Amino acid sequence: MKKKILIITQNFSPEIGSAANRMKGVSENLSTNYDLTIWTTAPQYPRKDIYDQSEFQQEELKNAEVKRIATKNKRFEKILFFRFLLYLEVLWKLLRLVWEDKNEYDSILVTTPPLSIPIIGLIAKRKFKSRLIVDVRDLWPETLKAVKGFFPRCIRYLAYPLERLIYRRADKILVNSEGFIDYIRRIVGDEKEICFIPNSLTKNELIVEKQEVVDNQVTIIYAGNLGVAQDLTLFLSLAHSFKEQSDVRFLVIGYGIHYKQMQQDIIDRELTNVDIKPPEPREKVFQRLLKADIAYMGLDKHPVFQTVIPGKVIDYMGASLPIIGVTSGYSKKIIEQAGAGVVIEKDGDFEILKNTVKEWIESPEIRTQHGQCGKNFAMEHFNWEKNKEPLERIVAK
Repeated sequence: MKKKILIITQNFSPEIGSAANRMKGVSENLSTNYDLTIWTTAPQYPRKDIYDQSEFQQEELKNAEVKRIATKNKRFEKILFFRFLLYLEVLWKLLRLVWEDKNEYDSILVTTPPLSIPIIGLIAKRKFKSRLIVDVRDLWPETLKAVKGFFPRCIRYLAYPLERLIYRRADKILVNSEGFIDYIRRIVGDEKEICFIPNSLTKNELIVEKQEVVDNQVTIIYAGNLGVAQDLTLFLSLAHSFKEQSDVRFLVIGYGIHYKQMQQDIIDRELTNVDIKPPEPREKVFQRLLKADIAYMGLDKHPVFQTVIPGKVIDYMGASLPIIGVTSGYSKKIIEQAGAGVVIEKDGDFEILKNTVKEWIESPEIRTQHGQCGKNFAMEHFNWEKNKEPLERIVAK
């Protein structure tokens, strides 16, 4: 008889974003050998209305039972207070599923942030007498240090005791960044197992070849969230620097609280060489990456972001894209270790960044070299076929 695993997550396919994509990958890999049940919400991130479009609609995961709850809160993207209300609504409705469910589970996997999901996991662990595995995608509430205001500060200090309780009561902990391990280890001590399972790419994503475009145009792309952690200041500065060069285009495919501001900045600076697209399904975005020439990633310099590796970096590597990185900490380490591109810190010399991009524009060979190094690194480290075994070991055994 197959072991039964319950996954509880606020974000899940067909939602876009790193959280939903990670949990889709985790679920697909566990569903082949285990009896899988998934509790999640109806698609709502970053906006509910986009999931009415046919291109976003997908069949539910095969070999798994997916239960979805509907939410009423629609204004959670920009205002932290409304996001907090959404977390409470999801908490209450998923708790009802715990109370009503009559099944038994060998393991329960919950993912955070938000902390409301592992709180449900603690209650489910007690009811079902199951092992609890907590998947940590971000150090929340530490991330709130980068958000100014009285309400975020209050939430942060109230949440720290919950965070410690969750980590200590978990039987095992997964992290998607090695940068999180020291922080969590200081809370749980040396005995608890903490396993690094990075966001990864599927076999189909890794075997696809980069698409050669016949024209001489070079496209510099940014794909992903436009939120508190991201910084595209130098992306727009680069666009301004190459504004008169007709064979260089800049493309943004984004969503998040700063999306409209990004649109306005492009208009105000008259950056006619920048195209900005609304959210698109992951498959479509990946195809755009395969056709692009250079990828950009930028993180805010706040210390809380030095422990993360954005999912877009892994996607860029999988698409054989050379990376221009404006970051520090763990993501800088990974890009440089892979040889996937060039990284400067935000306060670094912009002329270095501009000259690097100029050199890459003029040299397809250099772009190909960095892109192939990134692809090789992704196939070795960010590959679900290789990461499936340690995932199964920590979750189900």
